Amino acid sequence: MRIHIITDSACDLPKERLEELQVQVLPLYVTQGENIYRDGIDIQPEEIYENMKKGVVYKTSQIPYQDYYDCFKTYAEAGQDALLLSFSSGLSGTYQTACLARKEIIEEYPDVDIRVVDTKAVTGGLGMVVDVVAEQAQKGMSMDDLIQLTNRCHEHIHHIFTVTNLEYVCRGGRLSRPSAFIGNALKIHPFMIVNSEGKLEITDKCRGEKRLVKKFVQYIADYSYDIAHQPIYFVDAYQDRLVQAIQNQLTEQYGNTNFSRKILAPVIGTHIGPGSMTVFFYDQKPL
Repeated sequence: MRIHIITDSACDLPKERLEELQVQVLPLYVTQGENIYRDGIDIQPEEIYENMKKGVVYKTSQIPYQDYYDCFKTYAEAGQDALLLSFSSGLSGTYQTACLARKEIIEEYPDVDIRVVDTKAVTGGLGMVVDVVAEQAQKGMSMDDLIQLTNRCHEHIHHIFTVTNLEYVCRGGRLSRPSAFIGNALKIHPFMIVNSEGKLEITDKCRGEKRLVKKFVQYIADYSYDIAHQPIYFVDAYQDRLVQAIQNQLTEQYGNTNFSRKILAPVIGTHIGPGSMTVFFYDQKPL
């Protein structure tokens, strides 16, 4: 019996691919004042980023307990096993909420195997895990092997982030206005990674986009397993110039043209705003 894969709307995997893999996606919630939206259903990322440019402030909230419970119950009542690949617990409480819902379900339906795994991955990194694991689930891989594969993916994915406009970080209350003003004036851009605990960590700062591009390209070259051919995933919020510059350098220096690109999901994008960019790649093939 095939294991059904579930994830959330922060996975940043193209809709067509999710449908092909038959992955169920639970939406995170985006709020603006008293308005509540389901990510990807009631509101799209493009609308959010356009409004953020006009000064609108959005917040995100985790998937409610009831959403997880109802989802798990649907599979349990049908006697179907399911595996939830969760957004990193280091950046969201969704994993803990999902575990609580699972606990109640397996008490009610002890014969059904429903698991929850903290991928410690975010946005495109989560999408990369979902892509590999869901494909193997369709081929009949066992639950235990799927979980081992998930952990192996996490161990070998690199997430690198930057923000080129600190104003949005300031608006969200994560940076003081003087610091944002000085950083923007000096064109200082943070270089961030997701560490082994699934938390976002600033490891360096670059002054100017040329140095930032060089930093990204060098990092990818240092850690990739096949810099000339392997897939490299770009997920951004209106950062055409930087994405194109990095891709051009990777092509010119190493011959790689194997790029994918998608717009950044709001769960991260509402905190770091338009102009943000993330890159994901493996340092070893997961299979």
